[in-house]
Amino acid sequence: MTALAAAMVLAGAGTAEAAGPPVYSKYTATGSTHIAKPGADLRLGPGQFDMYTLIGPYTFTGTFTLPPAQITRSVPGVGRVSGTVTFGPGRAKGSVFGGFSGSATWPVAISGVRVNGVPYDVGDGCGTAEPVTTELTSDDFAEGTGGRLESTYAIGAFENCGAATPLINAFVTGPGNTLALDLAAA
Repeated sequence: MTALAAAMVLAGAGTAEAAGPPVYSKYTATGSTHIAKPGADLRLGPGQFDMYTLIGPYTFTGTFTLPPAQITRSVPGVGRVSGTVTFGPGRAKGSVFGGFSGSATWPVAISGVRVNGVPYDVGDGCGTAEPVTTELTSDDFAEGTGGRLESTYAIGAFENCGAATPLINAFVTGPGNTLALDLAAA
């Protein structure tokens, strides 16, 4: 090896440049979220996480796609309330170097609301004014295998829910919610 070639190799040592195009991985996503204020647990999935990883820096972008979840709760002064909650699709980015560390933003929508079994119109655009952000971490995540991702997050204000907007904001929004997603290679 010439001195010039050796210098060029050494100059590139330790850099975090991508070694080619992103690598695509597909995972099945299942899990749950606990909404703190109403004390409600929602089962999530099975859904999918499509991830594109740049080898070298081990950074990724991806999309979580989860099916809608059903919820039924007793609300004091109102009665039995049920509906459909849709998380996402969630857009994610971060690092998979030595585990999983990333953030995902999720629009959250509510539809199909029933109060004591009677349909209650919340409109077509009932959802969070801003997407929910989750900081997802996992020490045991392995590229191509998967692992459990966990987060604690806050839910912001809802809008466009008609007369139910103040009630939804009183009983749903706030901090201390948790999310656990198990990713398995599909």
